[in-house]
Amino acid sequence: MRVGILPWLFVLAACGAAADAPAPAAPSPVIATTTPLSTPAPAPAVSAVGGRLRAHDGSPLRTGSFALQRNGFMKPVVSGSLAADGSFRVEVEPGLYTLVIGAVDHAQISRPLLLAGAVEVEGELGTYPRPEPGEVLQLRLQWLDAEDKPLAEEWRPAARTPAGTYRLGLADRPQRAAKLRYQLSREYGTHNGPVADSYESDGGGDFWSVLALAGRDALELDLAALPPAGKPARIEWRGEPPDQRAVRLYRETWEPRSAALQRSMMAPDGKLLEPTAAQRATLAALAAEARAEADAAGDDDTRMLLRLAYLDVFPVLDDPADAREQADWVLARVDPLDPRLGLFSSVPFHLGRVLDTADESFAARAEAWLGHATDHPDAELALAALQQLLFRADARGLDDRVAALYARVREPRFAGNLTAGFVTKQFDPDRALQPGKPFPEFEFPALAAGAPAVKGADRRGRPYFIEFWATWCGPCVAGMPELHAAYAAVNNLQAGPGEDALRKLGPAERPDIEFVFVSLDQKPGDVEAFRAQQWSMPWTHAIVGPEDAGGVWERFGFMGIPMGVLVDGAGTIVALSNDLRDHELLPTLQQAARATPAAALPARAIGRP
Repeated sequence: MRVGILPWLFVLAACGAAADAPAPAAPSPVIATTTPLSTPAPAPAVSAVGGRLRAHDGSPLRTGSFALQRNGFMKPVVSGSLAADGSFRVEVEPGLYTLVIGAVDHAQISRPLLLAGAVEVEGELGTYPRPEPGEVLQLRLQWLDAEDKPLAEEWRPAARTPAGTYRLGLADRPQRAAKLRYQLSREYGTHNGPVADSYESDGGGDFWSVLALAGRDALELDLAALPPAGKPARIEWRGEPPDQRAVRLYRETWEPRSAALQRSMMAPDGKLLEPTAAQRATLAALAAEARAEADAAGDDDTRMLLRLAYLDVFPVLDDPADAREQADWVLARVDPLDPRLGLFSSVPFHLGRVLDTADESFAARAEAWLGHATDHPDAELALAALQQLLFRADARGLDDRVAALYARVREPRFAGNLTAGFVTKQFDPDRALQPGKPFPEFEFPALAAGAPAVKGADRRGRPYFIEFWATWCGPCVAGMPELHAAYAAVNNLQAGPGEDALRKLGPAERPDIEFVFVSLDQKPGDVEAFRAQQWSMPWTHAIVGPEDAGGVWERFGFMGIPMGVLVDGAGTIVALSNDLRDHELLPTLQQAARATPAAALPARAIGRP
């Protein structure tokens, strides 16, 4: 599956090419290279990174941390705490890193750095935007025993009091709980709260608030005690090369504007909504303005880098002609081994998207470019290229090619990389989810309280489409129009008149293809609110709570959602992932429906759960 958990506004799930399509032509040499303005000096043996950070108002930080990571690797190359004055200094081998700096009460900064010398960072950190939570504030809790060993982790709502604070009772805490770590929920993450005995890093650039539970029967939080929300960071970077500085300034101009547009498309509970026609037009105008600025740079090298930054900020606009134009530009002007290419995340993805519908001439050029990029010095960029080539080979049924590419993903240089783990699970010859294999037996709690569990055994004899999803998953939400249209078409339903008819679609009394959706949301109310306010989803629903989600990911062997699987009446996997997205969904479902005799379908009706 090509799309993981990303904002759906900018990411579309790509559909695989037909498996019986002709084999690609032999890859042609990559013609395009980028000529640098000057020959760079030899890199030093080590690069120093350091600096000093302060709070948003110039005062000392309470507690802070830093980490230098290789792109895509969870374990940092080096990490530590900021000194009492907010300073740090380390030496590492030259290369591409991401510097992450976080502090209590402040938003982390994350910056890719292509290090070939000393870099200094100094200034004031900004604060998180904090939308008004309303009547309920969601808290992430970790209960610890007297030896600081974890007992349980959960999410709980704190209710708003008449005084405007938020209160959470602690009487029902786990036995032996002596300490509580907690964080406040925010857009795309969590951060520390205003009450704490101490603070601890959460390992991702943010912090836990830590409290001893002795003598506490409740946690009362006054958000006014936190620093003012939304204060911008004021950071100076010294020692960065001019080309990286140009990219940074470009990102600092356009990323906040695109992020603000995304926030305007959110519901009060933080869930993404579908953009209106006016919002789509605003996005297109913003992208055109950003692209014009990139193309107006004073020299060819800077124009190339800013166009790559543009593709990162606006990676996918829903315009196939524009996508093809951008891909042709990449093939003509970007050297797949340029070390700076690792500063940008979207290029292999962009080429992969266009490959889905490309002619053979373009496909050969794109595959040759991606083939060269698999030797890029940045492991994450090389893996992204390998991933796209694997998707292409798998969709075309080139098993030997898949095996060879899979072997490269298993090379030692990729050990510990998240993308490598994702690709390994997806193409593991022994993976659980493969066409022709039995779908694993399952039993999930029903979404509706008191309803019978949703079991695979109850679906013997009828085909069904099962999808793992969540209301917070952008691509999941983006696929709702196609899902509802396909459910109606394959089950002979009439949506009715009006633009919102599909949104209010009713259930099929006796579906030819049953839909079974398994939510990974935190609580049933998230799904019910989505169904009531946005899309009816008139089919069978189950939910896996956050405490069980890890086991589901591991057992079924996937690392991103939406993950859809079509299962026939014998319990065998017929299709999955890209064959069940966008315009491929309905034909795949219809083919399965035709393969199932009507007499084989159970007589019982399946109504809206």
